[in-house]
Amino acid sequence: MAERSPTLADVPRTYAELRRAVERTIIRGQQAADLARVRTYHETGRLIHEHVLLFKERADYGAKTIPKLAADVKVHRSVLLRCVQFFRAFPIVATWRQLSWAHFRELLPLADTRQQRALATEANRQGWPVARLVARIRELAPAGAVEPAPATRGETPARLEPARGTPGLHRIVEKTVGRSVDLGFRHYWPLKAEQAERFAAGDIVQIARDESLRAAAGATKDELFTYAAQLVRVVDGDTLAVALELSPGVFLEQKLRLRGLDCPEIGTPEGKAAKRFVDGLVANATALVIHTTKPDKYDRYLADVFLAQAGGEVFLNNALLENGHAVRKDAADFGDWQPDLL
Repeated sequence: MAERSPTLADVPRTYAELRRAVERTIIRGQQAADLARVRTYHETGRLIHEHVLLFKERADYGAKTIPKLAADVKVHRSVLLRCVQFFRAFPIVATWRQLSWAHFRELLPLADTRQQRALATEANRQGWPVARLVARIRELAPAGAVEPAPATRGETPARLEPARGTPGLHRIVEKTVGRSVDLGFRHYWPLKAEQAERFAAGDIVQIARDESLRAAAGATKDELFTYAAQLVRVVDGDTLAVALELSPGVFLEQKLRLRGLDCPEIGTPEGKAAKRFVDGLVANATALVIHTTKPDKYDRYLADVFLAQAGGEVFLNNALLENGHAVRKDAADFGDWQPDLL
């Protein structure tokens, strides 16, 4: 049967009719698109899961197959891994017909499978909007209590060797304005005449709050460009906006990319999970220390981030890698990142 063409009778006559018609059309379209997304991700997860099961005697088969598949179909491997996680967590997805992909996206990072399904069942029965589900998850789960992303399963994460210096150490350099303290980020503090007589270029010093200098005996260049910092905001899983204390009481705001890794895009469920993971860790931090490097030709600064917590210091870069929220990535690959946007 041929589809009926719209007629003048279908044209809304009043603004109220127009509003109702557009709302109905948008809602139907959004619902159809979301249902298609749920089905697509679930079926993709099923295909991969059942294929990998055929080769279950080969422990590393899935770890090798998924990256190859991601490269061949041009989809980030974290998306494929999340599809598999979705299928494994909710094998009969029709049980929760009222839930959208946005609901499932919030449930997947939870560590407790029973809690996942219990919340899904309650949200489905009560018709919870996503915001209500998020609020309930926050009530039940402490900050950061999320499941390691599926990338870690069956894989050994490539850890980074932390580069951690000592906050407050700086090197004396020769500049056009005379002998100066190199504070980093092209900021220099010219020495007073009596200070220039005491210290030579290459000396490593500390600046006191009264602006006096003292030699840092035994310090090495590897300890430089390390700062106490205050968090401005978590931009995404691998990017922080921070205020670095260049010298006592003098702060500089910078957006810094974490060294040696790459998190999924923030617009993806995996990217949001990575950001939540970082939010949870920094929320429990009592102090923040950042070591910076500038290893590439694009003049961008990369960071090793250390969080002081009650149980000890956490190296954020490795925490992301070890929990599957990031993959290794060299500095030369950061071709699309803009460091100057806070």
